[in-house]
Parts: sequence; C-alpha cells; structure tokens
Amino acid sequence: MNIKLIALDMDGTTLQKDYMSISERTRIVLENAIAKGIHVVPSTGRILGQLPESVVSIPGINYAVTSNGAAVTNLNTREVISSNYLGSGSVKKIMKTLTQRNLFCEIYYQGQSYGELRYFEMIGKQNQLSEELITFIRSNANAVDNVMDFSMKHAAEIEKINIPLLSDKNHRVLWQKFSQIHGVTLTKAIANNIEVNHRSANKGSGLKQLCRILKLEPGNVMAIGDSDNDLRMLEFAGLSVAMGNASDEVKAVANHVTLPFYEDGVAHAIEKYALI
Repeated sequence: MNIKLIALDMDGTTLQKDYMSISERTRIVLENAIAKGIHVVPSTGRILGQLPESVVSIPGINYAVTSNGAAVTNLNTREVISSNYLGSGSVKKIMKTLTQRNLFCEIYYQGQSYGELRYFEMIGKQNQLSEELITFIRSNANAVDNVMDFSMKHAAEIEKINIPLLSDKNHRVLWQKFSQIHGVTLTKAIANNIEVNHRSANKGSGLKQLCRILKLEPGNVMAIGDSDNDLRMLEFAGLSVAMGNASDEVKAVANHVTLPFYEDGVAHAIEKYALI
C-alpha cells in the first residue's frame, strides 16, 4: 500500500499524558515520514487554537482537520479550506436545552474555544480530572460572560458544541434528545461528554475533502485513533490502526492494533506500516 497521508488523532493517540507533548521517538518518526513525502495531518476533535505546538511546529506539517472535521485548515496560511458548521437552527435548539438545565458547554468558533467563567472555575473542583487536563482546558479557552448570548451572536459559524462533565443521567437524556435534532451528529472522545457537530462533519469527511484537494485516494491514507470520534476516519482510510488503549468498538473497525499511546504506539505503527 502506497501511504501518502497519515491522519493522527491527538489525545489518547499521539500526545503524551500532559495533553501537549510528544515523545522524542514519535517526533523523529513523524519527521522521517515527512522526509519520505508523506503528509502528516493532525485530525482531532480540538479546535485549531488547541493544536499542540509540539506537533504543528514540525516542519512539513501543513494541514489539520479540527473540530471533528468541521474545519480543514492550511496551517501555513491559516486559510480554512473546508468548513462544515453546525447551523443556526441546531445551535439554538441545543443551547436552549442546555440553558434550561443550567449545564456547561464549550463553543468552538473560528478555531477557538469559548465558555462561561463559572465553568473554568468549576473544573478545578472536579476530582475525576487530572491536573494536566485542568491546566490544558484553562489555558486554551476564552471566558465569556454569557455563553448563550455568545452562541446566538455567532450561531451561523459554530464548528462544534462540547458538553463535558455530564452525570450519567444527563448524558443519557441529552444524547437521546439531541439525537432527534435533524442535521446533527453526536460523538464523544471521553466518558460523560457529548460533542455535537453538523451531521456531515466528521474526521472522515474532513479527510475526504483534504484528499480531494491533494488528489489522493482513500487507499493512500493511513489513520490512527482511539475514540468514538475517530471511527469515521478509520473507516475512510485504506489502512486504519487502533491504539492499544482504544475502545473495543474502535479496535473492531481498525485493520490493525498498535501499542498504547504511552508506549509510543503511533511511532510503532508508522514504522511498521508506512516506513517499511
């Protein structure tokens, strides 16, 4: 198989436990892939502003699929070359429900994350979150006075709504309720959160648009991921690899399973399947 593009999920896949860095081995392997003429493309649920410097600073990483495929960006020019926004009608329905239930959310807009100040104050009290994750969330988001007002003002260009830290009951209820909204798709990267995108926005569709621009076929694509929001890009890629720490559903879809992220599974897979 002639691999010309490697799509990499970030959290739980390429990045280490601090949510920001990559191992020295991974960096070298990515540089070797780029030197071979392979496009290395971060493909993540994160917005553009949350892409780790440890990855995007590597020379030759020129494109990124962000917000679960809602945006595809040329990293050199910062031009959004493909977008698939959630839609004003869907945004209004979702935000009305969240406001009525007094639930927190993050709004992904123009490559940045926005949430109410009280949300960022509250996350520090969450025992289930690591200090590294709390630091990451607080340092990569913008506080607004009223997230409902903000979302209504920018409803036409919202990439994604992330609803974190839900109780089991709220997760079940909201998943059922939002699944009935025509035009949206739901996924999650971690337990007890819901990520809401336009129904045709996913990492697979984002990669498809990028491949069209680069004149590549799915058979030229290798994708590596670990979570539910990686399923569509794994299905799109000619060669799909699940991390050793991936969910059972992800492993069932993938062609191969590599080592966990904390054992340099990405580097191991690229060496084995793309650099041979």
